Amino acid sequence: MALSLCLTGALAGCSGREADAAPGAGAEQPGVIMLEEIRSVNKLVLARMTISKMGVVRDRVDLSKAKGWKQVTAGLVDAVKIGSRKAAYSYDTYMQAYIDLSALSPDDITVDEESRTVTLRLPEIRTEFIGRDIPLREEHYRVTGLRSAVDAEERADVKERMNTRLRQEVEANPRFRTELVQKAEEKGRLYFRTLLGSKGYDVNVVFGR
Repeated sequence: MALSLCLTGALAGCSGREADAAPGAGAEQPGVIMLEEIRSVNKLVLARMTISKMGVVRDRVDLSKAKGWKQVTAGLVDAVKIGSRKAAYSYDTYMQAYIDLSALSPDDITVDEESRTVTLRLPEIRTEFIGRDIPLREEHYRVTGLRSAVDAEERADVKERMNTRLRQEVEANPRFRTELVQKAEEKGRLYFRTLLGSKGYDVNVVFGR
């Protein structure tokens, strides 16, 4: 089974509340106004990754994994049938990187009006799986001679095995999350420099407060 990945950037916020400061309130405290504006975004998705997984079906029963005489017998019957049998399938699963802005406190934002700079200390970037394709893509299919066709049960079984292996490989290989977090940090800095820079500030963003 093989893995491949594709990174995409995203700036998608899900706002659960709106800043409720009255007009003119906090005029002498720009940090408070900025804090409420940022916290209102709540969960900010910064980057997404597509991970492609491939799996192969050959014999109906893998003799090396056969359990009980029925499976062993079925595997032996398959082994002596005339012809060949191989099918390859793939599907995509998705991960995203995000930060939860709702818990930011006044200590996380420092505004220096004299130098017109803002230092923003953000939570550590988190990652999560957000779903996978329902149908499998058939990449290759060849069944000849007296060999049995690949049926729906076998396709469902290979998909579950692919999903289990994918999660194990992602957990074991830090490359996936490292690349996703790096992309998210780039997007996060750009997002906040654009957001607060429009107010005339230079912005310093620190992750993992």
